[in-house]
Amino acid sequence: MKSIDLTAVEHLLEGHVDVRRRPGSIQPLRYPAAEHEFYDPFTRFVASTPAGVRLRLRTDSDVLQLKVRQRTLANPDGSPRPAAWRVYVNGDVRGNATVTGGALMLADGTIKGDDRATVIANLPRSDNEVRLWFPQGSTVSIEEVALADGAHWAPWSDHRKRILFHGSSITHCLEANGGDGSWPAVAANLADLHLINLGWAGSCLLSGLAARIIRDQKADAIVLKLGINVHGEAQLKERTFLDSAHAMLSIIREKHAATPIAVISPIWSPPREDASPQGGPTLIRMRELLQTVVAARQKSGDDRIRYLSGLELFGSADRADLPDELHPNHAGYARMGERFHKLMLTGENALVRAK
Repeated sequence: MKSIDLTAVEHLLEGHVDVRRRPGSIQPLRYPAAEHEFYDPFTRFVASTPAGVRLRLRTDSDVLQLKVRQRTLANPDGSPRPAAWRVYVNGDVRGNATVTGGALMLADGTIKGDDRATVIANLPRSDNEVRLWFPQGSTVSIEEVALADGAHWAPWSDHRKRILFHGSSITHCLEANGGDGSWPAVAANLADLHLINLGWAGSCLLSGLAARIIRDQKADAIVLKLGINVHGEAQLKERTFLDSAHAMLSIIREKHAATPIAVISPIWSPPREDASPQGGPTLIRMRELLQTVVAARQKSGDDRIRYLSGLELFGSADRADLPDELHPNHAGYARMGERFHKLMLTGENALVRAK
């Protein structure tokens, strides 16, 4: 096997915001590495998981091998969450790469096992365009990327139009079978768009820090799925919810004055529809408030923003695919992606077109 220099590997990564560089390794991040100390430990962790990140290259190698440090987030019962490395060749899915090793991160932050892991993707013996989707529920530091001896490789950059999503765990999609199974990935792939997934599980707080990251990314369309993470602990009351939503949009508009933006309210969650923890807005009220926010901005002259009710992506009729009454399962996420594609990425009023 022959290794690709890590400096070159860094330029084969897509879908991330930044890279943390350590001696002998690189780690794709979904937040700026220089601002590491700005975030609480939980947000740092979820924004360090490479949801939607891909390694892309052209090669005639019959094998692609990665040596990584991988820590996979555990379910509340201590079992590992899905951590598939998904392999695409010439646009077609080939299945999962083989992974040996890796550690588990428990709810209390304890690391169980050795985080050293080997990822092997077997490829056809020809010149191929290869895309390797990273697991969305693990942190991954890359120590080596290697190909078969004598194989050739070249960068394969993604020049398609870019669509950026920001949201909660329901955009992060830890329950999907792989990073390509998130509803943003499903929608972007159907529309032939370059994906940036800034879904931060438990950490979509309508924050200025997140708004600055979105503001500073290249994007041809932006999708903000807001509300659910400030509901459970009533982190925002009605007045501050409205203010925070407007502030986030104003920050983004500083560098995306004409970029189409879609604001999506929470999907259906039966225990939370009428619940008002500590006096915060219910999900029903949040949908009304976000629609009001978008209407106010349209009235002020912003004709590049629109509202979509989360119920149009996932409603009461989909309950069978909502096992914990909060997070859809893999099938539920796939349906959300298909619906978003149909509602917002097709027809005359599509947010953005591939060409």
